[in-house]
Amino acid sequence: MAFWISILLSKIKDIKTLKLVVLIGIDTCILISFFLIGVFYFQTGILPFSNTAEVNKLLLLERPYIAFIAVLGFLISLEKGIIISKWRKFFIFNSVLLLGFILLISARISIITVFLIVGVYFVFYFKTKWYKKILFALALVLLFLGVVMSNKNIRERFFIKSNLEKSLQEASDYEPRIVIWNCAYKMTKQDDFILLTGFDGYQKIKNNLLDCYASSIENQSKKEYFLSEKFNTHNQFIDFYLVGGIIAFLLFSAFFVALFLELRLAFFKIAIVISFLLFFIVENIFYRQFGCYLFGIFALILLQRKEDE
Repeated sequence: MAFWISILLSKIKDIKTLKLVVLIGIDTCILISFFLIGVFYFQTGILPFSNTAEVNKLLLLERPYIAFIAVLGFLISLEKGIIISKWRKFFIFNSVLLLGFILLISARISIITVFLIVGVYFVFYFKTKWYKKILFALALVLLFLGVVMSNKNIRERFFIKSNLEKSLQEASDYEPRIVIWNCAYKMTKQDDFILLTGFDGYQKIKNNLLDCYASSIENQSKKEYFLSEKFNTHNQFIDFYLVGGIIAFLLFSAFFVALFLELRLAFFKIAIVISFLLFFIVENIFYRQFGCYLFGIFALILLQRKEDE
């Protein structure tokens, strides 16, 4: 679907307008979510962003996905605010608003993505002396730690406790990917897994994951939760490796390598590639129709050579 969407949209020549339409759609989604959050806070006086089950009820999309599109909107808005003079203050304000939304809902991977993108800019694109780049990098690390430690919801989302042992235990208890990725690793040790081509289908992978959840999770309520949710691999690279072996994994990885080489001189395009790369590491975007649409649209934006800004 992502392929056909990108082919269909390739007829669009005005990328400037496409970006604006995408940004309006993202802003609309974020503003409605802001409204729902405001109503909830007015009624209860709390912001439950350390709890995934509650927070998803306040957002138009699940937290990882709405935060991801907020990152993409942040990049589009910031690019327009820097490159064009008309409506510059509006676009800068809009980018700050989207960044504030990401921090408000305590979206871990999106917070990491924003800081990493800023770090990439200072290291590879910002023209200054090398020692100043080191200072900027250190300042960025300190700022990241400050953001994490100063916000209770964000601190809990990163499983920060009084000591390392408690933090690791908290992560082990509440981060599903620790169980999921461990099960995926165990699956690759099975006799019916072929290194070159993987398993013989998605149903086999799904059944293997469920069997692993049932046998490896000791806590009964946690086991029932995993079995009822039927969690997928939550990593597109692992997913391709399991279903297509090392061939599919290398092809998907090569796609990103090609994008980095092709777009290396265009910072905002590289920033979008980084955003997708990190999100693919924690989610299976292609499992969702929305994810396919999103990837198809931004593939067009990334690969368009000429753009009238």
